Amino acid sequence: MKKGVYCFILCSLILASCWDNNEPERMLYIHGIGVDYKDGQFEIYAQLLDFSNIARSDQPNSESIQTEVGRAKGRTIDEAAVNLYRAVDQRILWGHLSYVVFSQELLKSGELMQAIDSFVRYRETRYTMWVYTSDEALNELLLVTPILNKGMTFSRVADPLNAYHQESFVEPVSLRTMLIDLDEPGHQVNVPFMVSSDKWETPKGPDPVYEVKGISVITKSELKGSLLDGEAEGLRWMSKHTERAQITLKNGNDQIQYTTIIVDKVKPKIKPVEENDQLRFDISIKVQVTTSGQDGRKGDQKLKKEITEQIKKEVERTYLKGLEKKMDVYRLSEQAYRKKLKVWQQLNKDGEIPLTEDSIRKLDIKIEKIKTERTTMHER
Repeated sequence: MKKGVYCFILCSLILASCWDNNEPERMLYIHGIGVDYKDGQFEIYAQLLDFSNIARSDQPNSESIQTEVGRAKGRTIDEAAVNLYRAVDQRILWGHLSYVVFSQELLKSGELMQAIDSFVRYRETRYTMWVYTSDEALNELLLVTPILNKGMTFSRVADPLNAYHQESFVEPVSLRTMLIDLDEPGHQVNVPFMVSSDKWETPKGPDPVYEVKGISVITKSELKGSLLDGEAEGLRWMSKHTERAQITLKNGNDQIQYTTIIVDKVKPKIKPVEENDQLRFDISIKVQVTTSGQDGRKGDQKLKKEITEQIKKEVERTYLKGLEKKMDVYRLSEQAYRKKLKVWQQLNKDGEIPLTEDSIRKLDIKIEKIKTERTTMHER
């Protein structure tokens, strides 16, 4: 019996233990990071979260501080991170990194891929983090908190799909998607352009929140430019992930009254066509529409015509605005590569084919279904 006890004690001493593990309460968790580039150095802004407060509910204690932002510089991202470590009290964990914001200066510098390489090679980070660009001061942007003091994990930058399902303006982009798009022919990617908005306020004053204003189009080596607000509206009709968007139309010849119509289930299709040794594109878009009633119009045909004209106008405007800045906002070069490879091989230059104002040969909009919501008092 005694030999068995001694054997058990001896075995327990040599078994692997968890003495080298880190205690969660003795670690700091990075939730978001901003990357800038100034005077030949990377400047990182790390957003730390107090998970002990957030874990209790989705609405933390209003008296507590949800987040702090640290700043450090370095000739590389890794050197900047080491400099940040020297000014913290506890070990930093990167495994909860949810998003990264790249400054316009970084994108213009041509150092984007060096910054991305640092993230993808580090073992704690994931390819699922969301990616944004901004021209605002990153230290101030990362201090923005959600409406009603909701937890930072519920902010628009950390959980963009929740809001995108309700209003599909600019499609969120993950680091994985960004790398894939940069590697595909065309080598351009549309990244959401994020700002702090002053559209909300509390009894104490303005309450800044995150807002997507448009896109920045980037390559591995440069920033092509940005399309903001109305210039970017055509993108929602060219994305198969658009779930819900809206357009506003005048009520007939009335210059005062307008009606907003919901458009959902968008199905775009791009077909490259070889014509006179050049490539042009036929685009068809199918949508469903939800109206609030008669909308001051007589018959569905008039309504369909006005909706299709508006969608067509927005698609063309975004394409032409992008063309002015040498952007391939609809990734037409990639479509040509996939569907007309031989012609693409003859025409492409660094993965891109030349685009002109006439590159879109056809643009057909089809409304598959019109649904009506509740009738109003005037319609009964």
